[in-house]
Amino acid sequence: MQQLQDQIASYAIDTHWLNQAPRKYTLLVVYAHPDDESFGNAGTISRYSSAGVAVHYVCATRGECGSVTEELLAGYANIAELRTAELNCAAEALGLAAVHQLGYRDSGMPGTADNQHPDALVQAPQERVIGQIVALIRTLRPQVLLTFDPYGGYGHPDHIAIHHATRAAFAAAGDAAHYPDQLGAGLTPWSPLKLYYPTIGTRLLRINIALMRLLRKDPRRFGENHDIDLVQVVENTQPTTTTINSSDYLLQKERAWNCHRSQIGGMSWITRLPAPIRRRINGTEQFTRIVPPWTGERSHEHDLFAGIGDGL
Repeated sequence: MQQLQDQIASYAIDTHWLNQAPRKYTLLVVYAHPDDESFGNAGTISRYSSAGVAVHYVCATRGECGSVTEELLAGYANIAELRTAELNCAAEALGLAAVHQLGYRDSGMPGTADNQHPDALVQAPQERVIGQIVALIRTLRPQVLLTFDPYGGYGHPDHIAIHHATRAAFAAAGDAAHYPDQLGAGLTPWSPLKLYYPTIGTRLLRINIALMRLLRKDPRRFGENHDIDLVQVVENTQPTTTTINSSDYLLQKERAWNCHRSQIGGMSWITRLPAPIRRRINGTEQFTRIVPPWTGERSHEHDLFAGIGDGL
């Protein structure tokens, strides 16, 4: 295990280990910010970690551009330190095996000055980011990998950047011709068997867009900062191929949400609803299977590990 830790650290990856026990199956989740793991797929992560899967979270940035109140910063040197502490709290709630920080700065939303910061993820050499993810794939040897879709869910530059880097890493990790220096360090090629993007149903979103237009509100300027284009979100949403029932892990999901107290904002009302309603709203999570390509099977998958061994 110490050798594994040293290999990861050598690629400028800062790892916070929570459970180093060897597991038969591994799920690697690659997103951009602290809280992406919780507000995105906390139920699915909890389901698989509870089933004995080693779930590793790769976080590209420390979320420096997130809005944080002064009172929450008390005791923390900066936003990055606070949000890292929140992520570690959520990691405990979700039963993660480890959190791997790639060390880049949050790039902020499109068109902001943060996009131009020299340490921002969007300014990082892509080959370096890809190489870090390849090193993690070759070290951790996951069967299943999960990352953002090409639009990054709602167009966040960091989500899009980590999508491109992860797709490239997924293809490169199994090829000895890519990053041959890693082979000399003892990292042998490894090809994950499956790749997924998180997705959502768009029916309610389309209704919301129609209502906004009736109220003379612009659905292309949604959110607290008016920087989310709901029309583009709908147009770029991937089809659902896989639905995960995580209703038994609702409490773990909500604990993870509450760990991110600086970011939960308007979502907190959901946790105050009666449990049956919360399960109906948040008891399933949806995904698009990219590898192997979806060929129009008659019914959706209900397991990310379907077809791998006996599944889970």
